[in-house]
Amino acid sequence: MGMDLKKLENLIHNLNLEESGGKRDLLPLYADIEAVNALVGYLAEPFRGKIDFVCSPEPLGFIIGSMLARELGVGLVVIRRNSQFWIDPEEHVTASYINHRDKVTSLITERKLLPAGSRVLLADDWMSTAATMQACTNLIEDAGCKVVGMAAVGANYQSGAKDLIDSGSARIVYCEK
Repeated sequence: MGMDLKKLENLIHNLNLEESGGKRDLLPLYADIEAVNALVGYLAEPFRGKIDFVCSPEPLGFIIGSMLARELGVGLVVIRRNSQFWIDPEEHVTASYINHRDKVTSLITERKLLPAGSRVLLADDWMSTAATMQACTNLIEDAGCKVVGMAAVGANYQSGAKDLIDSGSARIVYCEK
């Protein structure tokens, strides 16, 4: 029998809290295979057979994104943040947003990685304000794809994150109230 959701929520609650942005340090959680299995299973459940790709932003979203892609048997498209890699301007999609530290952040990925019409699960480690999720959604839609759903390990129940959680658009394991 695997770990239940309440035990997983308690594990996340007991992780270190970042002073600015209010997110938990999830890296120690990923060392616990029982927790990882419960986490990935819970987040993947409603998306089985419904997506073509998982998209996840740098720097930490692609950790959970890669686990979800593997679990769901689909590819992972990493959305680069403030990328220093050269991507042909004619061949990319971009979006920008203001992060939880009031800094402008640019997102980019290659258009060819997201064939038009693809169904996408957007996955990230934590939603502080949901600004990253909204910018990623804009980027994915600009590529001609559809965001089928969102998944995150945790979220702060405020601003845009609250709206996504309440609407059922985002599947979250732990919510910081």
